Amino acid sequence: MLRWGMVGGGGGKIGPAHLEAARRSGEYRLVAAAPSSRPEVAAATDWGCPTTADWRTLLEAGLDAVSIATPNHLHMEMARAFDGAGVAVICDKPLSASSAELEGWKPRRPFIVTYNYTAYPAVRRARQLIAEGALGDVRHVRIGWGQDVMMSSDSEAGWRGDARRSGAGGTLADLGTHCFHLAEFLLQERVVQLAAELESFGAATPRQADMLCRFSGGVRGSLWCSQVMPGGAKGLDVVVSGSKATLRWRLGAPDEVQLVGIGELQDSLPSLDATVWREGFLNAFAALYADAARTIRGEATLAPGYAEGVRGMQFIDAALASRGDWVSL
Repeated sequence: MLRWGMVGGGGGKIGPAHLEAARRSGEYRLVAAAPSSRPEVAAATDWGCPTTADWRTLLEAGLDAVSIATPNHLHMEMARAFDGAGVAVICDKPLSASSAELEGWKPRRPFIVTYNYTAYPAVRRARQLIAEGALGDVRHVRIGWGQDVMMSSDSEAGWRGDARRSGAGGTLADLGTHCFHLAEFLLQERVVQLAAELESFGAATPRQADMLCRFSGGVRGSLWCSQVMPGGAKGLDVVVSGSKATLRWRLGAPDEVQLVGIGELQDSLPSLDATVWREGFLNAFAALYADAARTIRGEATLAPGYAEGVRGMQFIDAALASRGDWVSL
């Protein structure tokens, strides 16, 4: 098993999700963690290993891999330090609060970015169906995600509401990068041009985005994301249409891929089940962690790497620069 450490995630939901995903993968043993820079939180965190408020002590812990689940502005400082110490990095997206932090650096060790939605078996099956021509000639992709998490005062007061720590992307960084990565993952094509309309609703960073995309193979698409959509829940929805059929996957029914041909009726998908969603999320996260372990061992996998993380930052920059006009990626 890989000797594994984790930085961040204490006192929130994402830390336990990382821990459970690593456990389910059967590939890691947590030997050290820095759950929080606040000593009282670090000391109170019981993850079954020594904890500290000073993440730099983990550089000397003899780790094979480390997960970084901190606010965005800390990602690259930590990633560079662990990579320099010979430790493989599993980093939450986006890679940083600003793409300027990426300039002139590439990792020497394996680097995995947690675009975990592409690890759902149904999503990987959808990618395969598209590649095999089950849809015919792909003509359009539409991916959207609505949430209401930034409509509460607690969310606005947290680090995600602070542009200095989260970056200028707002919902583009939180949700949009997932939609963007899913689009390129499923079609196995790159977005070459993008036009975005952004709304902040008085906040410091965008809370809603509507985007048109042009892909390298000629496919057209649209992406949208919102964190101010009442009742949005886990509303990630993927639709890819072609000359023969349309494919649909959504987070509310994570184990199902719908493929509907010409003249066929599309059955309604079941309503969101919280238990199904949580198990699907954790199992997909575990699959990503298993892919990460194989990547660290030198095997070829579908785990998103540093290049995909850079693409996510390029997407954020392009959307912010667009102001409704077409810009190139």
